[in-house]
Amino acid sequence: AFDMVLRLGRNSTLTLLREEFPGLGAGASGAVTQLFLEMSLYILGSDANVNDMVSTFFSRLFPFTYRRLLGNGAVAGISEECLRGAWKGTSAFGSFPKMMMTRLSRSLLATRVFLQALNLGIEVVNTTQHLRAGRDCGRSLLKLWYCPHCQGLLEARPCRPLCVSTMGACLGGAAEVQPHWRAYVEELGSLAAAMKGEQDIEAVVLRLHVIIRQALKQAVAAKSKVSAQ
Repeated sequence: AFDMVLRLGRNSTLTLLREEFPGLGAGASGAVTQLFLEMSLYILGSDANVNDMVSTFFSRLFPFTYRRLLGNGAVAGISEECLRGAWKGTSAFGSFPKMMMTRLSRSLLATRVFLQALNLGIEVVNTTQHLRAGRDCGRSLLKLWYCPHCQGLLEARPCRPLCVSTMGACLGGAAEVQPHWRAYVEELGSLAAAMKGEQDIEAVVLRLHVIIRQALKQAVAAKSKVSAQ
């Protein structure tokens, strides 16, 4: 589901560049594709830094913006490397890179933690579901038939000590996992409930193209200032 959200966000951004800023060309599209690839790797556990991702994206985008969108062409004496770092000093994209960093940092981190928690749960399930009851366990379980609560007589008082001792003997140390598992499920639910607003990857990523559009329009509006600097 998260992968699909990232694909939709990438496609929306590529469509924006193609329809509203066609002059930027394939280089800008490549910068977008690389950004979303890095975001995908981050939520899967890469060591990347979200702020660095965004900064690198705008560093890749600015040379195309300067030469093609602002109409400065292949200006003599200005190297590609120089242009890559120039967007910060000129504030060409205004406050939008910072806004993008803040929103992506929160939403991608929440998604990353959520996926890590799910993977932990999968490991526990894969470990415990392969437990097999032995013959002695089967005999113990049969004894529970004489517990009225197990026969559906819910008003009767359950034979709790018998149930607990039987399950403890059958499952061994796995029975001790239960309270921790219950706490894990509760915390996972709390984490999912908190993934709203700026911590909701869907809400942030599907509107990322809007921030990029505003950043590019900011650069166009500040054309003379950026060119002078």
